[in-house]
Amino acid sequence: MSRSDVSTRTLGRLVTTAGIIETLCGAAAWRAVRARLADEKIVVPGTAAHFPNRPVRGPRTAFEQSEVVRRAALDAAGGKTYGEMTEEDPNAQMALDAALIRSSLFTSVLAFGVAATHVALGLMFVLVGRALTGAARGSHND
Repeated sequence: MSRSDVSTRTLGRLVTTAGIIETLCGAAAWRAVRARLADEKIVVPGTAAHFPNRPVRGPRTAFEQSEVVRRAALDAAGGKTYGEMTEEDPNAQMALDAALIRSSLFTSVLAFGVAATHVALGLMFVLVGRALTGAARGSHND
């Protein structure tokens, strides 16, 4: 086996290992975000357009819940957002609370996206690493 084959095989193993670690970290992050959302025991209201009466545990239900909060806050505040209100507005605190809740829910949606990206990249690294390892073996058999 040539020195190049050994280097390629070693690189393949390193990339595969990195991919496995990346995939596991992404999956762990997904589970952690899901668990934190579940701990809050939020349920999408029955009046929601999507996922009515479902617990908020994933990116789609978190996004839908943020839309429910947005619509309710706009209805209660006469169509105004927090940024359009003065401090004296009696609905300002409610609108601020709604904006903070929505931001929190959107943060979890983004966290799910980052976790999924890490899983996908990890799997890609595994495939590339396996291809490198296979290429090193294949050139040895020639």
